[in-house]
Amino acid sequence: MITLFKRFSISLFLGANLCTILLLWLCVGLTFVSPSLIPRLSILTLAFPIFLCVDVLFIVFWLLFHARLVWVPILGALVVGGYILDYCPLHFGANNYDNEGNSDSTITVISFNVGHMTTDGQRAELLRFLKTADADIVCLQEISNSFFTDRKDWLDSISYRHLQSEGVTILTRLPLLSDTLHIEYPTRSNHSIACWIDCGGDSLLLVNNHLESNQLSPEEKEEYTNAIIDPHRQTIKSSSHKLMGKLSEAAAYRGAQTDSICSLIKRNADHAAIVCGDLNETPISYTYQRLADCLTSAYRQAGNGPGFTYSQRSFPVRIDHIFFSSHWTCKSCHIDRTISSSDHYPLIVRLCKITH
Repeated sequence: MITLFKRFSISLFLGANLCTILLLWLCVGLTFVSPSLIPRLSILTLAFPIFLCVDVLFIVFWLLFHARLVWVPILGALVVGGYILDYCPLHFGANNYDNEGNSDSTITVISFNVGHMTTDGQRAELLRFLKTADADIVCLQEISNSFFTDRKDWLDSISYRHLQSEGVTILTRLPLLSDTLHIEYPTRSNHSIACWIDCGGDSLLLVNNHLESNQLSPEEKEEYTNAIIDPHRQTIKSSSHKLMGKLSEAAAYRGAQTDSICSLIKRNADHAAIVCGDLNETPISYTYQRLADCLTSAYRQAGNGPGFTYSQRSFPVRIDHIFFSSHWTCKSCHIDRTISSSDHYPLIVRLCKITH
């Protein structure tokens, strides 16, 4: 009787483990399909870390109770090992931001969603941060169109040129080769801009993005967290239907926006490129993986750990990213958590030009 119960229990837990692995693989598989085709199902990718944690727990469980089956969760994780490293890269000691002066072949780039800044204290903190960071290129999102227009003397004092469009700003100390290039794509309120920059005599295409926001209220954000933790719960509230509608609609917009950005990059594949901003997507997403197909993620190459850039305590995620073309390599990647004026943290990278 005991043996029969043991076999039943093992079969039950093995089935649960296999279901977890299949869901983990499904999350990865969904990154190959545009959310505009399957908007509601694409939301499942947000649960990737949950399924991964459960799979890791199964490794511990099998080691303790039936070691012969430990290969099941290990194999399940290894199949999507590259995506796990996208979500949580391991470069111990490599993400310490060194603030040495830049050489002619090295530039510092910052991407930061400043969160509108409604108080004088927040605005002053941003200016202090930018002056201290001393970056060559700064890409900001959710910033007033008049913020730097009213601070031209400050910009001149630290040698920044300024481009602005619809709440998205580019600051650069490198010479500009073009005015703002607006990127046309379907959107409700968010925008992307691009420009050409002279980087050591070569043309650099810089794209700053604030892709479609989910536009959730504080109450919906709490419901959002619950939906991620248990996306298949049976007793779903009527408000959750509205929440899922918002999430899926925003995901569909981001899919189309990503396609437009990738088309721009591919049309200029012979030139160096940097693409950054608040993409509102985690590394396990159609947006991230499409960009990673033609560019390299700075955090993936030089970051360490999950690297949360969105500081909402209920569900911290990395949705701010910097990508670069094969003309560069990433020396360091750092998330600065010293600034508290926004619900995002700045992502700071140092890129070194590859010379042939």
